[in-house]
Amino acid sequence: MNYQKIIDDFITEYPDYKSDVMNFTEYLEIHWGNSLSGEPLRILLKGIDVEFILQSLIYNVEDIQRYKSKTKAKRYATVVGLFFNYIRKTTDITNPELYDAISFNRLRENSYMKRMMAYIEKCDLLAGIVEQEPLTFMQAEELLAWSNEQLEDTEWGGATDLKKAMAAIGIKMMMLYGITYRELRKIKWENFDEYYGFIIVNGFELRLPPKLSRQLQQVQKFVFQNKVKSNDDLLFIDGNGEPWGEITSSSGIPDYLGTLIEMTSVTSIVKYGIGQLLKAGLSDSVIKKITGASDKLIQGCLLTEDDELKKIINNKIVMAELYYEF
Repeated sequence: MNYQKIIDDFITEYPDYKSDVMNFTEYLEIHWGNSLSGEPLRILLKGIDVEFILQSLIYNVEDIQRYKSKTKAKRYATVVGLFFNYIRKTTDITNPELYDAISFNRLRENSYMKRMMAYIEKCDLLAGIVEQEPLTFMQAEELLAWSNEQLEDTEWGGATDLKKAMAAIGIKMMMLYGITYRELRKIKWENFDEYYGFIIVNGFELRLPPKLSRQLQQVQKFVFQNKVKSNDDLLFIDGNGEPWGEITSSSGIPDYLGTLIEMTSVTSIVKYGIGQLLKAGLSDSVIKKITGASDKLIQGCLLTEDDELKKIINNKIVMAELYYEF
C-alpha cells in the first residue's frame, strides 16, 4: 500500500479537490518522519484523529496563512473529511473513531465537522462568513443520478417513496433553472403543460427536457390517481399530500443531500443552477425574476475560474453584430 497511489486515485475521481488534499498531505509529511507506504502507512492512517486534522487546518490558516476566508477553510475541512471517507471505502485500513466522527451529523457533540466549524467560526484570521459553495460538477452528477433513480419506478408504494420522488423533481428543477426553494413551493399543477412540455415559473414559460417532462407526467398521474393531491393544487407535497413547509427540511432534501454528498443546504443546488444560467448568458435581472434569488445570492454564483470565464466571454463576443467586419 502506497500513500501516493491513494492520493492519485482520489484526485482522479475528485479532481476538484486536488489542492486541498495536497495541502493536507504537506502537513502530514512534515509531521510524519517515517515511510508513507507499507506497514508504517497503515500505522499512520489508523492513528490519525480529528485533532490531527484540526491541527492541519490551523497550520494552513495560522502558520502559513494559506486560507484567509471562512469559506475556503470550510472547504478544506470538508475535502479532508471526504478523503478519509474515500480511504474507508477503498482500503482495508480501519480507524473507526475517525470514520464515525466524520459520518456523524455535524450537530452531534463529537462530530468531525462540529470541531472544524467551531474553530473556523471563531478564528479572527479568517475573513467573511461561511458561504455555501455551488455544487461541483461531480456532486451535480451524483445528485442527478440519484434523482433519476427515484423516478424510475412509477409505482411509489409508500409515503417515503413519494417524498423521495418529489424531492428528486425539486432537486432537478433547482439544478436546471436555479429556482429557489421558496419559489418551488408556489408552483401548481396548473403551471405544468404536459402536452407542450413546459412549466410556468414566475410568469416565464420554461422548456422542460424530455426526460423531466415525462417524469413530471408520471408523478402527476400517480398523485391524481391516488388522491394525494394537495387542496391548493400545489405541485410539491410530502408523501401524505401535505404541501412542503417553509423550512427546507420538510421536503426531505437536506437529509438526502447529507447522505449523498455530505452537505445539507439547498443553497448549493440553487447556486449551481444559477451558475448554469450565467454561463448561458442570462442577465442578473432576468435570473432574479425567474429564480426568486436575491442579488447577493446571484453575485455569489459568479464564475471565478479564469479559463472558463475567458471561454464564455469570447463565445459571447463573437456573436456581436458585425463582429467579422471589425
